[in-house]
Amino acid sequence: MDPEWRKRIQITFVVFIVIAAIRIGIIFYDRTHWTEPPKPQQHSSSSYRVTDDDYVTPHKLFPYDLASARELVGKATWIRTGNQLGFYHYSAKSHGMDSLAAGFLGPLEKLEIKDVIAQNLHGRKQIIAVFTRAGAPEENAVPIGTVTSERYNFTINDIFFIDDPHQLYNHWPADVWSAIDQHQVKPGMNELQASFALGTNVRAGRGDYGNRDVQYINANTGQSTLVTFSDNKAVTVEPEAH
Repeated sequence: MDPEWRKRIQITFVVFIVIAAIRIGIIFYDRTHWTEPPKPQQHSSSSYRVTDDDYVTPHKLFPYDLASARELVGKATWIRTGNQLGFYHYSAKSHGMDSLAAGFLGPLEKLEIKDVIAQNLHGRKQIIAVFTRAGAPEENAVPIGTVTSERYNFTINDIFFIDDPHQLYNHWPADVWSAIDQHQVKPGMNELQASFALGTNVRAGRGDYGNRDVQYINANTGQSTLVTFSDNKAVTVEPEAH
């Protein structure tokens, strides 16, 4: 082939390559800088608004058998499900507990865990935490899990705080914590604070969380308190006769 023609063919080929590269660059630029039209904002059907409380992450335990559950021994715990959790008298001499509940543990009640054992209760093998209460030396017991065919199911994280709630929720004002420690609900407190004060044994009316009537029932005395919440703040607090 004539050298002059070969040179022309090579130049033409290079020009095509350059044009193709420019075209690819334009396409890539358009795609990377093209934005979708804004989508309509999705609104939740609930009126609940996120607060600092939702960012609190309590410490949790994940035992898988009796031995690992004994990590609780020597620890302090605080009751998360006040006025719902029954406790039983425990005899250190017989290493056993009564079959009938002695009462219900109060909201945020502090327990010192002395032992964790397995025992049959109401026809089921259960894992039991032996504890003492503040200012009371006698030992009591509370179920913290069940065993079925050597499979363990624990409720520790549902019924206990492993950390002091006063520290977990230290962003709450002192007057709120004062009311909680006295088991009182004051106007302006939210539903979580009210449950810390009066427990989780409740009957809730219609409406979203924070915008409804909630009746808190003391399982030990039968006394109930009706609290009306609006915008997740207590607006009325009415003790009810029993």
